[in-house]
Amino acid sequence: MGADARKYSLWWYYGLSVAIVLAVLLSVTWYVADRFSDFFVDQQRNSLEVYARTITLDIEENGFPLSGVAGVCSASKHADKTLRLTLIDADGVVLCDSVAIPSEMENHSNRPEVSSALDGVIGSGVRFSNTLNASLLYVAVPLNTGEGTWVLRTARSLAAIDELLHEVFRKLFAVTLLLIVAVFLVSFYLFRKINPPLHEIMLGAERFARGEFQRELPGYQVKEISELANAMNLMAGKLDSLEKLRREFVANVSHELKTPVTSIKGFAETLINGAKDDPEDLARFLGIISTQSDRLSAIIDDLLTLSRLESAPLSEVLVLDWYDLCDILRLCREVCQSRAERKQISLQLECNAPVRVHVDHSLLMQAFVNLIENAIKYSPERTRVSIVVRPDTGYTRIDVTDEGPGIMEEHIPRLFERFYRADKARSRKLGGTGLGLAIVKHIVSVHQGEVEVSSSVGAGSTFSILLPK
Repeated sequence: MGADARKYSLWWYYGLSVAIVLAVLLSVTWYVADRFSDFFVDQQRNSLEVYARTITLDIEENGFPLSGVAGVCSASKHADKTLRLTLIDADGVVLCDSVAIPSEMENHSNRPEVSSALDGVIGSGVRFSNTLNASLLYVAVPLNTGEGTWVLRTARSLAAIDELLHEVFRKLFAVTLLLIVAVFLVSFYLFRKINPPLHEIMLGAERFARGEFQRELPGYQVKEISELANAMNLMAGKLDSLEKLRREFVANVSHELKTPVTSIKGFAETLINGAKDDPEDLARFLGIISTQSDRLSAIIDDLLTLSRLESAPLSEVLVLDWYDLCDILRLCREVCQSRAERKQISLQLECNAPVRVHVDHSLLMQAFVNLIENAIKYSPERTRVSIVVRPDTGYTRIDVTDEGPGIMEEHIPRLFERFYRADKARSRKLGGTGLGLAIVKHIVSVHQGEVEVSSSVGAGSTFSILLPK
């Protein structure tokens, strides 16, 4: 390098390094805050949709409450003060609102979410409400009535989400600031430790240049050079550790926020960007999108089933009649037979004498099919899944037993929780929604029954449904 090349102080390099670290940390902070915002808004949107769908299903099946149309909004006002409910007719006229006077509200037919719902499609949007002087998240669903299609709109203020996000951002900013201060203090300390030895080495080099060989560089100077190298290695190690922590943090957050929707979006964008021109890629990506769509649909269906089982009165949930339990189980075995045959699993049913039960045929079949399909999923090929009916004290017991890997004891008490997975990686690979056992428990509960599990690692598992006699 030429003698006239521009030279920079260590402080200049230090400032550049801090600026880069600052830019990276601020970028990560912004990205995480933005992902959190999308996640919370999506959660609220799903919650509002499920709530609205539950009410519309109730109205479509049983009609409006005794208090009339206005009673729909009045009941919501007492049930959840943070939620706003609005009922709008086919002409956009507000019939009732849980927080405002309908007569003072303008026609809502031009609201985007209302317009979508009038067309039979669930609509949503975020908009500032002049009525409440606040930003709201709206979700509108169609309501089929004798007078045509009306709209049931739910809304909730985003103030709580904004406050939570601000708190998250403040904490992330505080951590970022602390990291910057820590980097500054460490760098300043190292600079002060490095500068004197470098100055001594420079003076010694000048003396050598002048031919003053009598005064050798002190021995500590070689030691200081070694310490300098060690200090740089130490700094490099610390920066590497910080980078690993940053990467792990972003990966963990991204993993937790990842949903089938992001997968669908990613493959759709890939197709748009040119992958559709390759027939093999097109078929493969469309297959993945279809699989993820099916998973989304399955999760939504299971959530709606759980919502109905938990919130609706038993008289609306159950359609009870007398059936032969053996006939129900034979039908369940037929439903699961093809899946079992693909793994060469033998499905054996032991139900010798007719057993009369007073149950909801469809729901009870769903519970048994869930248990049998789970047993097939987790069983090795060429094994056996047995379904045995036997009497118990005050109950009829139905045992579904597999020869799979079994379940560790600490997982058993939580198996029926929503989205709980004893083996997360394997459960997701097998395609479950994480809601099947929760649905089984609720179905059995509404039949006044019980569910039991017995298992040992390496010796299979037995899921038992006990129906009252």
